[in-house]
Amino acid sequence: MRNGSYTSTHIIAKEGWNQVVFTFMVFLLAYALSFWTWIFFALFIGTLYSYRNPERISEEDDGHCLVAPLDGAITDISKVSLSDGSESLRIVIRKSFWDVGVLRAPLSMEILEVKKRFGLFMNATSPLFSTLCERKGLTCKSTFAPLKMVISAGLWSQKITLFSKVGAFKAGERIGFLRYGEVALFLPLDTRIKVSLNDDVKAGTSILGYLAYKDKHDR
Repeated sequence: MRNGSYTSTHIIAKEGWNQVVFTFMVFLLAYALSFWTWIFFALFIGTLYSYRNPERISEEDDGHCLVAPLDGAITDISKVSLSDGSESLRIVIRKSFWDVGVLRAPLSMEILEVKKRFGLFMNATSPLFSTLCERKGLTCKSTFAPLKMVISAGLWSQKITLFSKVGAFKAGERIGFLRYGEVALFLPLDTRIKVSLNDDVKAGTSILGYLAYKDKHDR
């Protein structure tokens, strides 16, 4: 189930409007009372920054291209076994608190199913994070291959927001918001990866790799 309205292009993501208004009101109160004014002003500016929603357009128009779904660092690239017995290539991107929190489609795709697991909002570096954290799993379909996305919420996240939309998302299009946590992509084993561990990536612009070209007509 998706719990957000359709994506917007406001400069500040709508998921942060309440927090921005609250910190601004606290700043005004502090200013009126001359009480730690600069501290509350810095808090207001920090809140604005953490919910920024920049416009990004990928320069790559190849339908096989995979762009990063989230700002952050690559923390894992490995082959894993799935619950159905098949194998998949997993790429994990971990977002820091100050990275942009907008989630984007890694390629042109349609979300077929969303499964939510209730859990704890905990530090993403904890060894128990993958076992206990709150997450949403997305089963997606693209023209060239199926894929899965697992979005895990970290300590500073209040929830995982997914935008509602009828039809497919374009590559790089906004699909949701995550304040802190990580995204794992599960891809076909023949995917060509173009990133390495600890690389910093930007959602919608950084290229993670390419789905395999199955025949000459794909090229």
